[in-house]
Amino acid sequence: MTLADKPGTVTRWLEHLESLHAADIELGLERVRSVALSLDCLRPAPFVVLIAGTNGKGTTTAWLSALLQRQGLRVGCYNSPHIQRYNERVSVNGVDITDADLCRSFALVEEARGDTPLTYFEFGTLAALSWLKTQPLDVCILEIGLGGRLDAVNIAEADLCIVTSVGLDHQSWLGDSREAIAGEKYAIARQGVCLVSGEPEPPANARQVVAERGGIWVGRGEQFDVQEDTAASVCHVSFRPEVASDITMHWQLPLGAIPTPNIATGLQALALMDHLLPEQSVARTLDKLSVRGRMQSWESVTEGSDEPLTVTLDVAHNPQAATYLAQRMGRVDGIVLAMLEDKSPADVLRALPKRNRVIAAGLSCARGLSAIELEEHLQQGMTEPFEVLQADTVSDGIQLVQSIATAGEHWLIVGSFFTVEAALNVIEADHSEWKSI
Repeated sequence: MTLADKPGTVTRWLEHLESLHAADIELGLERVRSVALSLDCLRPAPFVVLIAGTNGKGTTTAWLSALLQRQGLRVGCYNSPHIQRYNERVSVNGVDITDADLCRSFALVEEARGDTPLTYFEFGTLAALSWLKTQPLDVCILEIGLGGRLDAVNIAEADLCIVTSVGLDHQSWLGDSREAIAGEKYAIARQGVCLVSGEPEPPANARQVVAERGGIWVGRGEQFDVQEDTAASVCHVSFRPEVASDITMHWQLPLGAIPTPNIATGLQALALMDHLLPEQSVARTLDKLSVRGRMQSWESVTEGSDEPLTVTLDVAHNPQAATYLAQRMGRVDGIVLAMLEDKSPADVLRALPKRNRVIAAGLSCARGLSAIELEEHLQQGMTEPFEVLQADTVSDGIQLVQSIATAGEHWLIVGSFFTVEAALNVIEADHSEWKSI
């Protein structure tokens, strides 16, 4: 492809990326590392944090970024997947990369790769790293896309590694046991570099994998921990300012819009980076922090009623994430559920908050389940009586909620990033009716 032939918009570039490789996913680092070396982007900032895990990567990234920005530092982030726009994946201090910069970065990767085949994710990762390298950053936080050991992001030179959690997800790629998945995720460990493990009971092989790579283990339940007091709306976090320190700090923080395990994991990581803030400053940052698609709530007041309808959006798509939602939310009046075909809808629904009604909504995207297919999954795994309704799309599901819900009800919209994207498109298109809370 010549310079004159290169796509001119983000949409056209993404179409080009999708056409380059027959497989959506091809685990392995040789191809992507060779292109990264030619781009000189293996170290995109003076300090690089690498985050892997089944759940909690995005919230931990946002939490760390907010705490570092509060100190006046410039923080670059690479996340995936996005919710509404591809540009969300690459940002500096919360500002997404522009279309122009993204297209230029894609063009650089296209020139550098030559005949080397790259997947959609590998190409995007290289574009992100090459652009972040050009920015005046203090810290760069990179989120692993899938697994860890063979994920394209793992080519980066990291100064601190984090594994947030280990659950059963992407088994066809990572293995069908927590031990197999841990072997992939904890393999991001580096020689002489701290690895913060946020998993309360990691598989037995996790520590061994870190040790084999020369990493320094910093584990939840050992160097740091957290207890949640839902009744008092606080969490109690303990952590060590240094790995080998005998000193343990004990803080009380408010329950934020992110899971408490991620609060503790991020705080321990911040201490190891020697960027610890005072307790009250951390609490104020947590109070203000909101992460798109993670326990994100909206209200709609119907005509003739003073009590609003509340909907909470969350990208949870596996039983582990669904269980945490149930712990935080208790019970809801209903759930709009839309999922992908490679997930386990019945297992997720069993773990979600108790409810009286479920709307099975279709997803019109690759691998998306139709409403009929989703309901069939739910009926097969149903263990308790509740009403199941169908909606062709998430948009139709929201309209159905508005027509059947009574004043003061609270509904959960959940199941995938695509589910939240569709819901946000509806809500933000009618901003006069919905209010973010």
